[in-house]
Amino acid sequence: MDRIGIIDIGSNSVRLVIIDIKENRAHHQIEHLEESVRLRSGTDFRGSLTEEGMAYATETVSLFVTFCKARRVEHIIAVATAAVRRAPNGQELVRRIQQETGIKTTILSGEEEAYLGYLGLINSVTEPSGLMADLGGGSLKLVSFANRLNQNTVALDFGGVSLMEEFDLGDLPTKENLRNLEAYLDEAFGQIPWLQEQPNVIGLGGTFRSLARVYRNHVQYVPDITDGIVIPTEAVGEIYSMLSKMDAEQRRKVPGLERSRADLSVTGFGIIYKLLQASASPELTVSVASIRDGLFFRHLYPRDPILFNVLTHHTNNLIDYYNLDENHLRRVSNLAVTLFDQLQPLHGLGSSERRLVLIAGLLHELGVVISVESLEKHTLYTILNSPLRGLSQRERVLVSYLAASHDQLFQVNLKDHVTNGPISLDDIQSFKKLAPLLQIAHSLDRSRTGVVTHVQTRLTPEICELRVFGSGKTDLEIRDASRRAEAFQKEYGPKLVLVKG
Repeated sequence: MDRIGIIDIGSNSVRLVIIDIKENRAHHQIEHLEESVRLRSGTDFRGSLTEEGMAYATETVSLFVTFCKARRVEHIIAVATAAVRRAPNGQELVRRIQQETGIKTTILSGEEEAYLGYLGLINSVTEPSGLMADLGGGSLKLVSFANRLNQNTVALDFGGVSLMEEFDLGDLPTKENLRNLEAYLDEAFGQIPWLQEQPNVIGLGGTFRSLARVYRNHVQYVPDITDGIVIPTEAVGEIYSMLSKMDAEQRRKVPGLERSRADLSVTGFGIIYKLLQASASPELTVSVASIRDGLFFRHLYPRDPILFNVLTHHTNNLIDYYNLDENHLRRVSNLAVTLFDQLQPLHGLGSSERRLVLIAGLLHELGVVISVESLEKHTLYTILNSPLRGLSQRERVLVSYLAASHDQLFQVNLKDHVTNGPISLDDIQSFKKLAPLLQIAHSLDRSRTGVVTHVQTRLTPEICELRVFGSGKTDLEIRDASRRAEAFQKEYGPKLVLVKG
């Protein structure tokens, strides 16, 4: 077991994440600490870091390093971004930190910071093309990518803290100051010729995550998770307009908005809204990926840090980290997919639903990491809240409920995700057709011995005959799978009959 710590000294805050890495490279984040330091605000008229700012940052990093030692961290990676990069005395802070803690901090260039954000993102989403926007306190990094490859990169010398101070937007903004901010952003974004060709904007950073929390509370959105949430550009504009009419104290009371970001919120959300307008994007996707993820994957895979298949990696990672019964999970998943393929004329569903069955089969017992009692609700919770990258929120909800239904249909609060979330009534109908297939597949490996080797279906208008082939006695599996006949007939029509092959 290896345990690494990553310290990110940003313009607005200093963050620490601690990640466990097992011998098979399965990994899991076990700590995330954050301290608002506001290094960008702690600069003098020459742009140098003040004594107070450097002392606070050094003390924070020192406390994080002490915490790492207490948590038995074996290796610490420390980086600094825009505020330290631009300060004439940035190296002095690096020297102080090393003298105090023994940790050497790397000051990232704007291009390196943008690349690490891109690397963290591309290893977290399956979208092949888009625009990454990583907004920090002192800089905005934009990376366009196509076929998962970096196409264009620009690091702009402004962020939420710097523009808040420049346009005096920390408290109740004046109309003139808002107009000046928006004109500044229009001009800055207008100088990037490739920006208008990027309708798929994916946002990284604390300001984007803060916007997602405000939006979730504003519309009572479920599920209550940030990663992958899609926010209409119109809604971003409404939130920006709403907050710009409030003073800082009023904004601190807005549901979902952290008190420490109340002063930054108008500026940050204004930057996001003007970027969406400049790129002509109808919506924004928010990701929880960060440069810390980029640093981690570069550490884990130094020769080639870009994952070949994002969803496969993160699915396998959950199985491996929690030591789940991989052979059983893969047998169930394979049998469910086989049934899906053979019964395609009956259900008429496509490749996207096939993928849902495959992943739900692999993760249908993830809830055992909490308890085998009430396994269905624990499986739903863990899939919704685990770092399972590579699924949209719609897919994540459907996979969670499908996996939770591997023994019997589980629909608790499912319709809330229609009225206030990312799925539709048609999705629920698809889910109800997929659940019996997973239930049958689970029954066909009930003894967990792999005795069932393959299945073959034969359809008539009245009967679906399922021939079960095995390497030994399959009586237990056939008997258990026969319990699914009623659920199958309810969704499909024909009567399910299981026979030995």
